[in-house]
Amino acid sequence: MDVKASVLGAGSKLLKEHGIAALTQPRVASAAGVKQSHLTYYFPKRSDLLLGIAAHVIDETMSALSSRLETAPPQAAFAETIGAMMIEGIPPRIMIGLIVAADEEPTLRVPLRELIGGVRKRIEEMLDRVGMAESGNAARILHATVVGLAIMHHAQHTAASATDVREGLADVIDLLLVEQSPLPTGDKR
Repeated sequence: MDVKASVLGAGSKLLKEHGIAALTQPRVASAAGVKQSHLTYYFPKRSDLLLGIAAHVIDETMSALSSRLETAPPQAAFAETIGAMMIEGIPPRIMIGLIVAADEEPTLRVPLRELIGGVRKRIEEMLDRVGMAESGNAARILHATVVGLAIMHHAQHTAASATDVREGLADVIDLLLVEQSPLPTGDKR
């Protein structure tokens, strides 16, 4: 494994096990088994490291979702794959960390916007793949629901809030599927 991949993997693991505060350059370098100078070559500032880990986690999540869509209906694939990642906490925790970092480093907002835009585009592509994306509205609704459910779960951190994530994702997919279905003749909305 190369240095960058080791750093991103170690950072993701630290985030999962110890939260955003654990993502310091020295601690991530140590967990990755690399010198801090090697880490700072790829990620000169902590904010660069956070962005790198966020992109890495999002790539892993979207790859897992893509694979799951091959074998499961959209409701199950989204609820299981995205739900598990939101409950596990890596994507929401890193995004909250980036929001806080952007308050201290406003120039971080540009790459953060790009990251969020990239996530939305990938959601649109996934929805289109399963025949659900006639417009960006479905992606925006799904994205907002995922983020909201994840933040509420991590604020409460209970079994009931984890169930809310899974069920909420299944519900929004069901609603989006109904929205995309043609109405029988004579039905009005």
